[in-house]
Amino acid sequence: MATISSHWFLWTATIFLTAMVSQGQLTTDFYDSTCPQAATIVKQKVDEFVDADKGIAAGLMRLHFHDCFVRGCDGSVLLNSTNTTLAEKEALINNGSLRGFEHIDDIKMELESACPGVVSCADILAMVARDATVKLGGLSWEVFLGRIDGRSSVADEVNTSLPFRTFNFSQLVATFAKVGLDTKDMIVLSGGHSIGQLHCGAFFERLWDFQGQNITDPSMDPEFAESLKAQCPRDNPLLFKGADSTNATFDAVYYSDLLNQKGLMDSDVALMSDPLGVEYATEAVQDPYSFLFEFGTAMIKMGNIPASDPYGWRKNCAVIEPCN
Repeated sequence: MATISSHWFLWTATIFLTAMVSQGQLTTDFYDSTCPQAATIVKQKVDEFVDADKGIAAGLMRLHFHDCFVRGCDGSVLLNSTNTTLAEKEALINNGSLRGFEHIDDIKMELESACPGVVSCADILAMVARDATVKLGGLSWEVFLGRIDGRSSVADEVNTSLPFRTFNFSQLVATFAKVGLDTKDMIVLSGGHSIGQLHCGAFFERLWDFQGQNITDPSMDPEFAESLKAQCPRDNPLLFKGADSTNATFDAVYYSDLLNQKGLMDSDVALMSDPLGVEYATEAVQDPYSFLFEFGTAMIKMGNIPASDPYGWRKNCAVIEPCN
């Protein structure tokens, strides 16, 4: 278990981060006077969605990740394609993978009914990510608000901004560094893979054709590999597999699985190729509370990635139609 001093360090780090975010003009009370019921509306809708389908929690969390890594946290991932531009949601890495767009539309409709032209789509994504995580067992964190929605969404930018499932440790570090997140942030935020499901195709090569040799990745636990093969036959990569062994609960089991050679994607297993990844995974397993706390801290930091092309508050999250 972590000592009192280690928890004190986490607390002071969060206080410092809170001050840093506030200086970026995002505040926790941004809607207190203009839409005081905003957080309650969002939480009630998220609870409703996750009660009906626990799997949607991971999808709602991922929308915030995929939004912030491309053009900053500006809601651009929600925009539809136009006659001239293919949008982020249509990019190869996103198309057919991202979920929850209709749920965000539903929340936006409720907010527009209660407070027309006030709450940005980017802020909805930030609140939803927190509430979805908490609903499955994560710790809550302060969501700083006041983001401005972006004016454009370009599919080609996704491929140069998001981390790929095949990335090694160095590539992951470099991708996160581009948006101001450090190695620790990358390792902690990877813990978001604690919930949800993956297409078997996301780890097909490791299971069936490692390095093109028609074998299973020898670093994978043999008993686990045989179990995976029963769930993910060679001829059906479109089936789903839980992201970790407790995929309906947000917890530190993701790191335990990695330490026990039961990781799925290359980018997950890559964390174990570096001493920092192994060290953090070990600490997270020994003190799961610290991971839950640090995940929230890292989400605050990620949520402060500035929009590169802010535009206004969109009435409809899928199209450019600002309310004010």
